[in-house]
Parts: sequence; structure tokens; C-alpha cells
Amino acid sequence: MKTTYLPSFTQWQQYIANGLPLADQQRTYEHLLAPESKQVIRDTLSRRARVHFHRPHAPLLFLAGGADRPMPAVLNRANFGGYRYAGSIRTYYELPGRNHALLGQPTWREDATLVLQWLASRAGAVGTRCASKVT
Repeated sequence: MKTTYLPSFTQWQQYIANGLPLADQQRTYEHLLAPESKQVIRDTLSRRARVHFHRPHAPLLFLAGGADRPMPAVLNRANFGGYRYAGSIRTYYELPGRNHALLGQPTWREDATLVLQWLASRAGAVGTRCASKVT
């Protein structure tokens, strides 16, 4: 039995790299594609995937690609809104035009900078759980 799944280039174009020029779709397919465990998808439908929104949790950063098909911004926003624990540290950013291969796009430096800034701003918020400061 096959235990991994590797999407075809056509599937990659449709679901992961949608909206990118063909050359960028080919480049990201060659450089970013990795076999996926079939269990990842199957487990999203099991009890193991249950999220306890009201329990304490680590700080959360939600990055939603405005053109993401597998994880649309509206679903990302709903997940963000689900975390209602009183002490929640959570941030949501919707990045217009970004697809599922967010950090594989030409805007990756801008998006990575956003993540680094968020991490730096949260360094003191997590107290002793933060091992080092992001520079």
C-alpha cells in the first residue's frame, strides 16, 4: 500500500500555485514539492484533529492567503475567531493575492519579515517559554 501522496503538476497549479506565472509554478513545483502522508488528510477527519479552542495555548499567528484554495481566508479567519481562551495571544493577517505556497512566492521576503516582526513583538509576551530573542 502506498503511504505517501505526490500531487501532479496540474494539481499543484490548481490548488497550491494558482495565480502564479507558469515559470513560477514550475519552479515552486520543482523546489517545494514533497510527498505528503496520506494519513495527514485522513487524520483531519478523526478525533485526533479536534481543536480545543477554549484551552490555554501558545501564541498563534494566522497567515491567510487571499487566493489560497485548500485553506481559504474565510476558513482561516473562522479558525482564528474560534480561539476564545481569555489569555489568548493571536493575530490574523490576510495577505492579498497569496496562494497556498505562501513562502514560495516572489513576496516571500515581505511575508517572512511580517512573521519575524510578529515573533519579535511577542518575545516578551510568552515569558520564560521564549528561549531567545529574534533579531
